[in-house]
Parts: sequence; C-alpha cells; structure tokens
Amino acid sequence: MWAVIKVDKVLKFYNFQAEQYEVVSDIKFAHASELETTNGISMAFGGFTKIVLDHDASVSTLLRANIPLFLTKVGAREAAKTANLTGYTYIHFDVTKIQL
Repeated sequence: MWAVIKVDKVLKFYNFQAEQYEVVSDIKFAHASELETTNGISMAFGGFTKIVLDHDASVSTLLRANIPLFLTKVGAREAAKTANLTGYTYIHFDVTKIQL
C-alpha cells in the first residue's frame, strides 16, 4: 500500500479529504543506525535514513486517521496530481494484514 507524504522536519501524510498534510504520531520509525537488521522500508531524506518498524500497525493507524492509502504507486501519483500537490513523495507499506 502507498501513501502520499511530505518531509519537512517531520513526516507528514496527505489527507485528501481535509486537503492538508497531517502528522500521524503513532507511526513508529527508527534511524537505520539504531537497527541491526532492517525489516522495514528505508527512506532517505536530507542525509538521514528512517525505517518504518511495523508496516501492518502503521497502515491500521493511518486508516484510523483517515489518511487514504493506495494499492499502487501509480494510484497515489494520480491522486496527488489531481489534487495539484507539489513537493510530495511516497511511502510504501508491505502489508500482510489490515486490522482497524
């Protein structure tokens, strides 16, 4: 699953209903240097890397926060273009199950 994001000093997810980027505080990240193995997805921004720790829990948290997720990166890109967003990127979640 894919989400549209923006990284300033914090990671923000785009809420298409509210038409704004929002911080979702329950998403757990770690710096790559803090982990012996990386079971998450590496995201490099501004010279540092963060890792999503629990993809299934993150997706459930985003859905509860009304952050739309897309099955494909193309779907996320099309939605971002339709909303005339600039300065955005994407994050991919490798999901095995979704629990609300």
